[in-house]
Amino acid sequence: MYNVMGEKKKDIGALVFIISMLIIPIVMFLFFYVYINFNSILMAFQIPLYDGLGGFEWGLDNFEKVFEQFSNSDEDLWAYLGNTAIFFFTDTFVSLPLSLVICYFIYKKIAGYQAFRTIIYLPVIITTTIFATLYKGMIEAGGPLQALYAQWGVEPPSTFVMAEEFALKTMLIFVIYTGLGGRFVLFGGAMNSIDSSIIDAGKIDGASPFRELVSIIVPCIWPTLSTMLLLCSTGIFTASGPSLLFDKGDYGTKTISYWIYDITSGSGSAGESVELASAIGLVFTLLGLPIVLVVKKLTGITEDN
Repeated sequence: MYNVMGEKKKDIGALVFIISMLIIPIVMFLFFYVYINFNSILMAFQIPLYDGLGGFEWGLDNFEKVFEQFSNSDEDLWAYLGNTAIFFFTDTFVSLPLSLVICYFIYKKIAGYQAFRTIIYLPVIITTTIFATLYKGMIEAGGPLQALYAQWGVEPPSTFVMAEEFALKTMLIFVIYTGLGGRFVLFGGAMNSIDSSIIDAGKIDGASPFRELVSIIVPCIWPTLSTMLLLCSTGIFTASGPSLLFDKGDYGTKTISYWIYDITSGSGSAGESVELASAIGLVFTLLGLPIVLVVKKLTGITEDN
């Protein structure tokens, strides 16, 4: 009898412990994800009345405004969409392959790979805000880059960040560099899990480093690589750079994501409400969903792998 009571107390104690550990994250998930997203969908169909009482009516006016911008090639939407595409393709077709290649050479333990790995991983260790400040300090007036221009006898631009000619390019370099380290852990773990006998067989067959990477490494880590490609595809309309830390989107760097942020923070143009921002987000979510499904199909990702 005593043992039975003791077991019941242990079970109750375990249940209380589990509930106490899960209750906070569950509440946060329900509020900050489920409720916020559900409310955002509802807001897309709300038309504010500006009657001082916070009233609204239901309708499709917000979607009409979005589609009007789509139908007019002179609207800012197309410029934002173009910048978003630039950031997306840079991340997917420059930063991702570059991460793979660099990680491969570190996996092969080239000379100085430890120092090189640390340099590449620095943006992950240092917070983005601090790293952006350091980056701007290096390229702006009084920084090392300006000193190099002076040594070469070339007149440097007065600014790289606050000039429309250089702002986007400057931000893309930052995005490429900061995007390398985050993928090292995934690619490195996948490569280190490859059976050494497979690599040895390639060496016996005389495989060059390029052939080894393409014909052995990539197929062996394809589940990881395909997952990374799928994750990249989810950002096709949300890809963006650190505009808030650089130029606040004022020099031709504004993207769809930053446009939505501008509206919700109250910095948008006249007539742009948070309800419009919700409609913009919903439209691009619906446009991006079939693209993600196609990428998932092409990469062969299933629930089993």
